Amino acid sequence: MKTNRWYKSGKSLLKEIAGSAPDTNTMYIWYMGQHGFVINLEGTVIYIDVILNPLCGKDGKDRRNYPPPFGPDAIQRADYYICTHNHSDHLNLQTIVPLAKANPGTKFIVPKPWVRLLAGAGIEKARIMGACAQQPLEAGKIEILPVPAFHTRYIQDEGVKDKNGDYTDLGYVIRTGALSVYHSGDTWINPELVSVLKELGPFNAAMLPVNGADWERTARGCIGNVSAMDAVKLAMEVPVDLVIPSHYDMMPGNTENPAYFADCFYRLCPQKRFHICALGERFIYMK
Repeated sequence: MKTNRWYKSGKSLLKEIAGSAPDTNTMYIWYMGQHGFVINLEGTVIYIDVILNPLCGKDGKDRRNYPPPFGPDAIQRADYYICTHNHSDHLNLQTIVPLAKANPGTKFIVPKPWVRLLAGAGIEKARIMGACAQQPLEAGKIEILPVPAFHTRYIQDEGVKDKNGDYTDLGYVIRTGALSVYHSGDTWINPELVSVLKELGPFNAAMLPVNGADWERTARGCIGNVSAMDAVKLAMEVPVDLVIPSHYDMMPGNTENPAYFADCFYRLCPQKRFHICALGERFIYMK
């Protein structure tokens, strides 16, 4: 039996997101589990890697450590739905298809190699935006700039690309005239990524995975990410005000204690800020 650990969920969470109205210098952020976030910037609501369906194993049982906050077929305020890469805890048609049907105004942004997945599932092509690294996308008042992510292999210096040379895994810099936020997607840290982020900063906030990796998880095909220590070292290296750790709680066997991230941050980066979110919590960032 799953334990409901949501601080806020269901209709109350949907109502809070729908009724949010931040001013120009304020950003609302909701943590939706794993690497999923809802962000409201200047009245534009953006979902990133929000998974609202069960994630079943071969035995048919849901493997999630906690249930979704609400169903994907709920009427919700979602102007843009962004996916970072094609793994079931980041891009999942069981969430996307019913969400698209229930919310015909939502547009979808995915790495260009995965546009075909959404189109093949019946999403109208006019609602799908293919993202390419370093090519900005306009989303109302918001600019979304995709940046490479370095995932899929345990340690790598180059991002994975398809036959057309497009990255299959991306992070995103989302910015207005006043605010900028970086969602890393699933990634390792390497000199190229640090250089890119230094050039694109400063960032008001960054969402970074902290679940790390080890030989045992790699041996059973579980792809890891940045460790808590490396996430803190990245925060020390690039111009970012606030870090929100994520990707540490949803899937059994691929978790981490965010308190370790907090300890590393306190010791190594006391001049900057972090916040560990509860599930469904609204965090208000004010510039």
